Amino acid sequence: MHTYRYNSPIGSFEIRQVGHLMYELWIEEEMLGSYDSAESAATDVANFDTDYIEWDRFENELENFPKDLGDWTEMNEESPQY
Repeated sequence: MHTYRYNSPIGSFEIRQVGHLMYELWIEEEMLGSYDSAESAATDVANFDTDYIEWDRFENELENFPKDLGDWTEMNEESPQY
C-alpha cells in the first residue's frame, strides 16, 4: 500500500492507499475524501478543492504548494521483520 505526504503550512496532508484503486485524503486526523487514484486526491489539493476551508482559502495566495503527485513525498512502509 502506498502513502504520500505533503507538509503544508496548516498541517500534514496524506494520501493513503486503502485498497485496490481506493485512496483516502487526510489532513492530520481528519479524512477529507475517497478517490480512485492518488493523482485525483493530489489534484484536489493542488486546485484547493478539498472542502477543508483552512486549505481551500489559500487559493491564489500560496506560491509553494504541490502541483501534482510528483511533489508529494512517498512514505516507505516498513515490512515486519521476522
